[in-house]
Amino acid sequence: MKPNEPEDSTDTEIQTQKSEQEYTQWHIPDVTEAIPEDVSNLFGRRTLQKPITEEPASILPPTLSQIEEIRQEAENEGFSQGKEEGHQAGLEAGRLEGLKQGHEEGFEQGKEQGYQEGIEKALELVKRFEHLVNQFEKPLELLDNEIEQELVSLTLKLARAVVGHEIKTHPEHILTTLRQGVDSLPLKEQGVVIRLHPDDYQLTQELYTANQLEKNRWELESDPSLSHGDCIISSQRSSIDMRLESRMSAVLQELEGHHQNLGQIVEQQKQTLGTSSVVNHGEDVEDDLHSNPELNAADTPASADSAPLIEDPINQADDTQVASDDSVEKL
Repeated sequence: MKPNEPEDSTDTEIQTQKSEQEYTQWHIPDVTEAIPEDVSNLFGRRTLQKPITEEPASILPPTLSQIEEIRQEAENEGFSQGKEEGHQAGLEAGRLEGLKQGHEEGFEQGKEQGYQEGIEKALELVKRFEHLVNQFEKPLELLDNEIEQELVSLTLKLARAVVGHEIKTHPEHILTTLRQGVDSLPLKEQGVVIRLHPDDYQLTQELYTANQLEKNRWELESDPSLSHGDCIISSQRSSIDMRLESRMSAVLQELEGHHQNLGQIVEQQKQTLGTSSVVNHGEDVEDDLHSNPELNAADTPASADSAPLIEDPINQADDTQVASDDSVEKL
């Protein structure tokens, strides 16, 4: 017990000191200072209040009717909520499906409609272009036919002009015509009468002597109605027409027929189009040809080495005349 005595004495002294100190340092509180409402003691400290705990009311278990009512309310609430959510989901799904289906149907309808409208527009444009092409094509076709007709006409006129010029500048061609005409007779008959243009008659008498004419029994006659290069040979049984125009027609028969066909086609096209004909520039070609000094130089002597320019057409005409026995006129 002795060892604990010092500690007890120390605690007693400390408590004595604290008590003295508390009593010596205490001051009277200032009563003028506003005391907060929540302070209720003299030292300005909050009063320790012990919370009042209310005893919980006794909870009674729900009755069967209450449970059934709660279940019914929950069921109704769940049904309403599910119905609303289902309606909203179905409405949204239907709207999206309708938009998709409507977009697809509208796209197909618009595509088909646009295709049909495009086809109709294209056909309309094709018809318009065909109409324009026909408007340009028909006059051009008419112009082509008229130009071709004029070229054929020009060819015929040039051929006749060149032949006429050759006959005038080389009158000795009449001798070839005379021999071909005599050889064209069906039989080598005697007593042949040959009618010639006066100039050709004079030339033939100069080239054939009287003995030769008598030996061949050729009787020459001058016929002013004939043209240069014309020759008509007659015998007791037959007659040969060797006029220059007849021989030219035989050679140019195909061209002349083509020229006539073109004329008919041009007239039909003019009546169809109701347009005026193209100016015929070829009508004055013959006058221009005859106005040329070179073509009208009928009396110009030919050079010794100049070759006949129309030998082949005359020979062709003669061959055609010989081959055709029906063209020979019987006396």
